[in-house]
Amino acid sequence: MAQLPRRLRRRARHYRPRQGPAAAVETGRLRLRSLYGHTVGIVGLGHIGQALAKRCAAMGMRVIGYRRSASAPVPHVDHVYSAQDENALDALLAASDYVVLALPLTNASRNLMNARTLGLMKRSAYLINIARGDVVDEPALIAALKDGQIAGAGLDVFCQEPLPSDSPFWTLKNVLITPHTSPQEPNRDKRAVDLIRENVSRYRTGQVLINEMTRADLFTP
Repeated sequence: MAQLPRRLRRRARHYRPRQGPAAAVETGRLRLRSLYGHTVGIVGLGHIGQALAKRCAAMGMRVIGYRRSASAPVPHVDHVYSAQDENALDALLAASDYVVLALPLTNASRNLMNARTLGLMKRSAYLINIARGDVVDEPALIAALKDGQIAGAGLDVFCQEPLPSDSPFWTLKNVLITPHTSPQEPNRDKRAVDLIRENVSRYRTGQVLINEMTRADLFTP
């Protein structure tokens, strides 16, 4: 989120030799956009979404979130919208300066962001996808970015990976692309083994498993 407004387009081009360093710094400062005081809408409040909410709140952002079912309040989330309310996602999209997709790909979430839902976002808002590529209708997103319907997008995942060299995303100036790096961390394997060990123990003792999937979690292409 912090990189999107300042990377699109590069700050270096705002520098003019005749201005001098001080003027260039001032020009860059005026073009920057702070996260403080802005609203982030997190679509998907699982472990990743909740971890993101904690960090956004620490930066002074207003945090709103969307999840499939109504439940108890979520730490660091100012307001939780539930999919049980038909207009919940629409309300979150309209209120957010940043929309972060952190939900699993299921039959229900495929193309969740489409021409209609993208049209609900502010023209000054950014879409960030760290979920799965198929959560977004890519042709609709490309059209929205070209038309200035939204300010920009940060995309870590795509329907086809690696992203083809002829994809229009490469040519859009208001897109920041990363090669599916959001899940990478040094101790990821250890955490996975710890989770498996814990679930084996829970299975043996008849306890509820962590991250247990249901039919609602399925995706059938």
